[in-house]
Amino acid sequence: MPKKKKQTIKWWNIIGAAALAVAVGAASFLFFSRGEPAPVPLPTLPPGVESIMLDFHFPTADLGGWGHEARQIELTDEGAMIRAVLSGLVEGPAQAEFAASIPSGLSILSIEFAEAAARVDISFPEDFHELPSSERIILIGSMVYTLTGLEFVDNLRFFVDEEPLFEPYVLRNRANTALTVDAPEPIPEIFTLYFPNDQMTGLVAEQRSIPIDVLVGYREEFIVQALIDGPTTPGLSPALPANTNFNSVRRAVVDLVFVDFTADFITNFGGGSLAEQMMIYSLVNTLTEISGVRLVQIFIEGQPIHDDGQSTFHMDLSQPIVRNEALILSAEDN
Repeated sequence: MPKKKKQTIKWWNIIGAAALAVAVGAASFLFFSRGEPAPVPLPTLPPGVESIMLDFHFPTADLGGWGHEARQIELTDEGAMIRAVLSGLVEGPAQAEFAASIPSGLSILSIEFAEAAARVDISFPEDFHELPSSERIILIGSMVYTLTGLEFVDNLRFFVDEEPLFEPYVLRNRANTALTVDAPEPIPEIFTLYFPNDQMTGLVAEQRSIPIDVLVGYREEFIVQALIDGPTTPGLSPALPANTNFNSVRRAVVDLVFVDFTADFITNFGGGSLAEQMMIYSLVNTLTEISGVRLVQIFIEGQPIHDDGQSTFHMDLSQPIVRNEALILSAEDN
């Protein structure tokens, strides 16, 4: 298997590539005879430059749909072509019938092209999260559909401050990305959560429909929040204190989830080995219901919990924890 080749393309290099996409012809008349704005000429390349035609996808000005502008892109190395495409998207549409797909002022921290994987990784700063969901949907759709028009790009991945925007290992392409201008409604998914019974003799499964909004957080984050919210089935007890907070929940690798709680995870816990066991395995057994997840590692403010003799916890939480089937009660047992 050939070794994956990565090219790191810093955003400021895109400024230099802007000239490839901006060579505007003579100025147009300001108005048609009926008083409407004259169309702006599309960017062109100098005669004799070898190029391809690529469709740039933009939302319509009234945000009622999508359209595209066919533009020339200089046929050069892959990295330069990707820069030229993103530069054109940042500059926005030439035609008044379309609206910009990338909000003004939003920067791109870096671009990486993995040639062997035919994938482009795009990283945004933290202020990406301040954009309305509809603007994020438009940006992602425009980038996916435009860049995958290049024959050497099949998929994209998006990052915000080095963290994956979507769940890790999920590639964005035309098959799973819709050209829409509306923020999608969170999609309800059925998950199995585990809560202690009132007698604290074991864990009972509860089926829960949880709306998942992939533009807000990872699936694992919604599941942990549902555990914090508590059970809806009579006869079950909360797994975690109601005022528990977490910094992040991340699928670190295919079979391992990291859960990073804030410091109040310890201060809010009342103590007791039985309550501790129910709490930890409620979390672990719930998260290992996710396909492919086998281990859960718990952190407090980014640090593992070591058994130093002074810890509130009796269990060894310094290493990833595996599922405990023995604590799960059947309907008859409960």
